[in-house]
Amino acid sequence: MIAYTSQGLHKECDGFSGIRDWIKESFSLNEACAGQIASIARLSPKFKHLTEAALSGSARIDAIAYAMRRIEREGLAVYSRVPYPAPVESPYGEVLCRTPEELIREYCIHSTRAELAEHLDRICAELFDQQSLLDELSQQSLAWLEVNQRPDGMWDIEGLLTDDTGKLISNVLKTAVPPPRKDEADVDGLLPRASGRNAEALHQMAAAYGTDPAAPKRHGHTATLNLTCDLATLRGEKTGRLPMLDGKPIAVAKARLLACEAGIIPSVFDYSTGEAIELGRAKRLPNTALRHKLELEQPGGCAWSGCRAPISWTEAHHLEHWADGGATTAENLVLLCRFHHGRIHTGKWDIAKTGPGRVAIRHKSTGCTDEEWEADLFKDLPNGHDSSEWSPTYRRELTDYAAWYAQKSLEATIIKTRERFREPVAAKEMAPAVMREDPGDPPFLTCPQRATAEGERRSKPAQPDSQGGPGPSACPVSETGP
Repeated sequence: MIAYTSQGLHKECDGFSGIRDWIKESFSLNEACAGQIASIARLSPKFKHLTEAALSGSARIDAIAYAMRRIEREGLAVYSRVPYPAPVESPYGEVLCRTPEELIREYCIHSTRAELAEHLDRICAELFDQQSLLDELSQQSLAWLEVNQRPDGMWDIEGLLTDDTGKLISNVLKTAVPPPRKDEADVDGLLPRASGRNAEALHQMAAAYGTDPAAPKRHGHTATLNLTCDLATLRGEKTGRLPMLDGKPIAVAKARLLACEAGIIPSVFDYSTGEAIELGRAKRLPNTALRHKLELEQPGGCAWSGCRAPISWTEAHHLEHWADGGATTAENLVLLCRFHHGRIHTGKWDIAKTGPGRVAIRHKSTGCTDEEWEADLFKDLPNGHDSSEWSPTYRRELTDYAAWYAQKSLEATIIKTRERFREPVAAKEMAPAVMREDPGDPPFLTCPQRATAEGERRSKPAQPDSQGGPGPSACPVSETGP
């Protein structure tokens, strides 16, 4: 198949534009299997070792296809071929791997699908540390949610959520209602469908939140995501270890953001002793009294200039991160919405507290303040998300969104301009009809001097001149107009 499709014979001889369709029709394979083989055939020139594992039968086809697709999608094709400084021993035997691709091949041969996915997750978390923050900002710009009632009385929920929001909702849906019991099965022995249980879980969550005092709260809250990390790694030291969010590796930059305050339970420990550390110098998060003090200092909500996020949507940001020794005090805390909180954590902005509820925010490269940033009329997106902050992963979607927003902004500007220069109807009715001999004639503009002169001539009797005719007009303007 690799030799046949690499020469384009599936097009030239069989008339198939796609490899998958040719494989499915020629060998009577199902959609999933044909797609996996097509991926290997298409990507085989880029991944020599993975292709050899597939051809020899030492690894499963689905594992090889998943690895190839994931490496290609994450942009790791070149990285996978760059040799290690020193060969790395395979965790599954005495095999030395000279490149990341060879190590991935070992996971494809010996590990489960979950272990292979975790290994690739670790690679991405290590390589794309700073990009993870850009991914978060980009996801927030693309996120949306609509809840609309249908004519039959039911409700439609449509939207696109960020990774963190999706995980939170997924965890809540899984835990809000007990798992199905055997006595809930129907006559065919089938348990209730997952989508129906999700709808019930959402109902239970909303009902509990509004009526039960023990329900999760925004502040003084219970969290549904768990962050595990050692203090040295969280401080940014090169330890070779990564933070874990609900059991999956994440970038250190994202962990520092989540550890500030984002509905996350952090478990931070000393790696050398394994001892748990009391967080935040007594408490990592502000207690109820401190949170109330911060809200009184910032009644307008988020500290970012022009941000309209209400106070209930803000998170407490440590000016000096608590992992670096920053105290959880009013002098070291400022309230920011989730979007601008993430923007500050990108490291591109300086922020300092100048007084109770007042901060100075300035861009490190351009020197502009947050107020000047928001005053820019040519914003890429409505929330001020600049194209320099866009993640490469979501650049295409954000470009489409920005183009749509620019078109809508242009249309709004045209409408406002037309309204501005359109003559009001009341002004038309009040304007004097000057120089109209016939009331049916339309009004026209005229010279102010001529209008004044005509008015005086009509209001005064004509004075005879030396020739006995009427006197000259007070304004030597031609009767044919200015």
